[in-house]
Amino acid sequence: MKAKKILAAVTALSLTTVVFASCGDSADSSSSTAAATTTTAVTTTTTAATTTTAAAESAADSAATDSSADSTTGGDSDYTPVKTFKGYDAFLMFGDGEWLWGNWEGQGEPEATKAFGVDADITGDGEYTVSITNASISYDDPDEGINPQIALDGDYAVGAQGCVVMCVDIIGLLNGEKLKGTGDPKTDKETPGKYNADDLKVELKSIKADGQEVAFDKAKIKYGNIEDNNNCYRIEIYNDYGDTAKDSPIDKDNLAFEDSLEITFSIEGLSE
Repeated sequence: MKAKKILAAVTALSLTTVVFASCGDSADSSSSTAAATTTTAVTTTTTAATTTTAAAESAADSAATDSSADSTTGGDSDYTPVKTFKGYDAFLMFGDGEWLWGNWEGQGEPEATKAFGVDADITGDGEYTVSITNASISYDDPDEGINPQIALDGDYAVGAQGCVVMCVDIIGLLNGEKLKGTGDPKTDKETPGKYNADDLKVELKSIKADGQEVAFDKAKIKYGNIEDNNNCYRIEIYNDYGDTAKDSPIDKDNLAFEDSLEITFSIEGLSE
């Protein structure tokens, strides 16, 4: 920008010199008038050049500011965890083929240390989306710290490849028969909730990796109170340690994404 200013000033000075040289020592009034007119034109041209240079500098400074703002986009700035829920906390449980991108707990769990997802607040019948994003999975949580199950490239997590676990858990929902804890079912997985799994209609609607649809076989998805150690309602899409390992609904080995994994589902049968 300084170079442009100097160039404009030199150009204006050169033009002024040429004007005075062409005038010479003549005392002719018409020549004086012409010189004055030409000088005025040069002054106007110089002013215009200065104005144009200032405008260009302003635009460049603005662009630099925008570029600086863009450079800080992503990472922690794109994600703020939500840890309080009016209804039930639903979260995407996931680990890729290397056990990275690990998200194993819901944000609403009071002592969660492995919760790095974008959870959904299940307040009644409807359609909901849970996800993990590059910003959430690499978030440096002041309470939980940095996710131990990621590989970082600067501030960003290296993309996910493959899958060992992909499930949706809804905390506090089911009136389990085996676990009879006495706490709050929304925060204590061993305490029975209100609903019988068979009375709920839950359906997996879509899986999206970086916004692109991932094919799955609806008939192979598992639903219900699948585990014995909690009263969560689970949508099991794939689990190395579950029934889906024998007959997977997805092509788990070819799953890959850089920025996000989103699961959308519907639920019916809630009275709230």
